[in-house]
Amino acid sequence: MRHKGRSTFEFITRFGNFSLTGTYYRCGCSVSKSVNVLVAAGRKFSRAADELVVRYGACQSYAQASNYLRKDFRIQLSSESLRSRILAVSGPIRHYREKADDAYQWDLEPDEKLYGYADGVLIHLRDEGWKECKLLRYEDAGGKHLSHRALLGPIGRFGPLARREAIRIGAGAAEELVLLMDGAEGFHRHLEKNLPAARQIVDYWHVCQHIGDCATALYGPDNDDGHRWRSRYCHLLRKDGPKKLINSLKQSKRRRSSDTEKQALSKLIRFLKPRLKRIDYPALLKQGYRVDSGPIESSCKNVVQQRLKGSGMRWSRPGATAMLEVRCALHSDNWEKTIKNCA
Repeated sequence: MRHKGRSTFEFITRFGNFSLTGTYYRCGCSVSKSVNVLVAAGRKFSRAADELVVRYGACQSYAQASNYLRKDFRIQLSSESLRSRILAVSGPIRHYREKADDAYQWDLEPDEKLYGYADGVLIHLRDEGWKECKLLRYEDAGGKHLSHRALLGPIGRFGPLARREAIRIGAGAAEELVLLMDGAEGFHRHLEKNLPAARQIVDYWHVCQHIGDCATALYGPDNDDGHRWRSRYCHLLRKDGPKKLINSLKQSKRRRSSDTEKQALSKLIRFLKPRLKRIDYPALLKQGYRVDSGPIESSCKNVVQQRLKGSGMRWSRPGATAMLEVRCALHSDNWEKTIKNCA
């Protein structure tokens, strides 16, 4: 016995949504699908429309993206459908970007430095509160290539992620891999373990921030003497290096009578001592290295904060992880190839 039915599919294209309905016949044997499955409505995206939907959903709130897609392309998708599409495509994007692909390796010159940057951004998760997202940025010295990766998880997984991405982009072809980051020991230890040949540099302005905190402890906030003290020691660090700075701080400590002031100076000295090689800015600048992590600060804002830290936003962990995966691909130089293979 055969059953007759009608099946409807909705095709989403750059020119809007189109619904097509057709008649089908089904035999009554036990191995065939049930009637209610066959007549259920389906939805299919054209490749171009899928790229639009993913990009719109990744660049503004789901409600705004739904509204703009309807106005600009007559694509009718609810906020929940957009959220589901981001979740669905993030897995293939992650899988595609994780695999080693010789075709993607960067055309690095043998005498060219490859720079990596790492920093953390806080994201508000439902039922968990504020959690740190670790963001990685690789770029070549000439500015031709750019790659972002993000991790919403324990820092022990960040080092392997940085190593895999370095292998994928062909970091071994560069003269040297240079990692710029703040002074956090977690980043330092895990990156040193996974990328032992890389040269690590602590961001100059991050060290200046520690000097500024010490100045505030010594002179109070917004004090002219404190501003001059900070300026003097930041200049000393950049011109003469950390050893001379530490000696000067020790002399300043001996002249202080307050225990609070001595503790502030000791805290700054303890921060500087383990990082002498990574903050030797006169030698680093002379050798042509970058010493500031401005690019990763820009990436934190453009890749993470613009989409995941809007007013009142709270994310589920799967939703935030999926959005980070899509945003990192969108802000890397191989977005077109990635979405073509994953849409």
